Amino acid sequence: MEAKPDCPKCHASTVYRSGKILGKQRYRCKNCGFQFTRTTPRGRPASEKALAVTLYTMGLSLSAIARIFHVSPPAVLRWVRNFAERVYEKPEPGEPIIVELDEMWHFLKSKKNKRWLWKAYCRDTGQLIDWECGGRDQATLHRLMERLKKWKVWFYCTDKWKVYPLEIAENDLLQGKSGTVRIERNNCRQRHWFARFRRKSVVVSRSLHMVDLTMALFARFHVNGTLDDIKTLFS
Repeated sequence: MEAKPDCPKCHASTVYRSGKILGKQRYRCKNCGFQFTRTTPRGRPASEKALAVTLYTMGLSLSAIARIFHVSPPAVLRWVRNFAERVYEKPEPGEPIIVELDEMWHFLKSKKNKRWLWKAYCRDTGQLIDWECGGRDQATLHRLMERLKKWKVWFYCTDKWKVYPLEIAENDLLQGKSGTVRIERNNCRQRHWFARFRRKSVVVSRSLHMVDLTMALFARFHVNGTLDDIKTLFS
């Protein structure tokens, strides 16, 4: 006789058979009263989801990953989004630092709907310490600068975009391409590793929230950490 499973709700072993439905054995838990027929976990195993997230951070599109796992693109989107929301973090302020700032062009749905990704890169540690999504305007930069106030910044290196002097004091600002070499290299790495950030691509961002989460995945696993951390953090 087949062994009775534990209750999937309260995990008690006090389960008894309670008839059949559509030819499948139904069970009822004496402890909590929960009725069930399915005895295996729902959905794909965590190992597959971890691999899907890893493939996403290595440049595959959601649709390509969906074809590999024979699931729908919205399912892969949920796996990536749920994991990114759970592990979303930015570094804590530390010692005095030199920060490179830059804005990277992106779009939502069409190239007419432009968005800009403002990034703060710590020259001393090589970490992305913060970012902000929005327009290429002072208001978006202001939101980023407000959070950067908690850092002990010696001075900022930026390009010559006109809004930087409006938010940063002259004595704390060095403008010119020679001071933003590291963050420009970081921008290239970001476009390389994520399909949605490539300029000549049919992969289109439709949600600013997913753009922000993808930024978090890039910072966490390509800049501030390694891809090996994904499997460790996935459960």
